[in-house]
Amino acid sequence: MTVPGIYFSLLIASGLGLLFHLIRGGSLGRLLLYLAAAWIAFIAGHFVAEWLDWHFIRVGPINLFAALLAAVIGLLAAALLAGPERSRRRTGRRRRKS
Repeated sequence: MTVPGIYFSLLIASGLGLLFHLIRGGSLGRLLLYLAAAWIAFIAGHFVAEWLDWHFIRVGPINLFAALLAAVIGLLAAALLAGPERSRRRTGRRRRKS
């Protein structure tokens, strides 16, 4: 894979991770989790497709179909394994109304 191909892959994977975060919602930690999961799964999907010699939908040097499929599966797995997001509760004293 070429350097522009890597940049383009990271751009597509970042867009996918941001879109997933927009749909699912969550905190900044979830956003970082989704971005990392999308990047790793996208690159892994591309390399698995190269290894298996699949050429279904290619955009330049990128096996786009396999990479997108792997990224979606990776995002769903990350959301499932992370579980529901905890709500933050403030602890401390409450002011009493007079």
